[in-house]
Amino acid sequence: MEHVDELIAGYALHALDAEDERVVVAHIERCKRCRARVREYEGVAAALAHAAPPAEPPPELRGRLLGAIAPEVVTTEPAAPSAPEPSRSRWSWWPRASAVAVPVLAAVAVALAIWNVSLRDDLRDRNVRSVAAIAHVGSVVSYQGGRVGLLGHVRPAPAGHVYEAWVIPPGQNPLAAGTFPGGRIALTLTRPAAPGDRIVVTLEPGHGGSAPKGPAVGQATLA
Repeated sequence: MEHVDELIAGYALHALDAEDERVVVAHIERCKRCRARVREYEGVAAALAHAAPPAEPPPELRGRLLGAIAPEVVTTEPAAPSAPEPSRSRWSWWPRASAVAVPVLAAVAVALAIWNVSLRDDLRDRNVRSVAAIAHVGSVVSYQGGRVGLLGHVRPAPAGHVYEAWVIPPGQNPLAAGTFPGGRIALTLTRPAAPGDRIVVTLEPGHGGSAPKGPAVGQATLA
């Protein structure tokens, strides 16, 4: 099976065109490996969006990006008429990247550098409190003040079912916190949560309810 590694980062950043996004969605429906990588990248993207400190890209970065994207052409005599350009593989990353605005590329480059150097330290004193993986679902991001976001991807729920998120404080009953149909997830839970609470996702019949009836799909405990 041919994987879609070179498209996953763009998918997590919502930077793909419609055709490439359909390719990724179709592939991760049947590929457990790439589905897990999407969840990892979405967790990183979520943390970057809320935890990375403000940063201005260095002035020379724009020139370096333009130099990397633009082809170098050296000629010593008039060029002969060019032959029709052969079709490129749909997996070619840089040709597609040349169509992306330079400021977007610069922002992504700076954000990834910040992640590699300092994100884990920044999480302690910024709005994002923690980021945790939920197996088979994606990532849960908790914020100062109790707000919780759920990001990831699951198979669409079967007919007559929905996925439902639950907040379960220690020693208490599950509290319904929102439903979703499956596919790509970007859900803000309807209930706050604190460190030590469990976030559980279940597959529920009908439109969900006030107490879980279906099987658990994944869970995580907030740090």
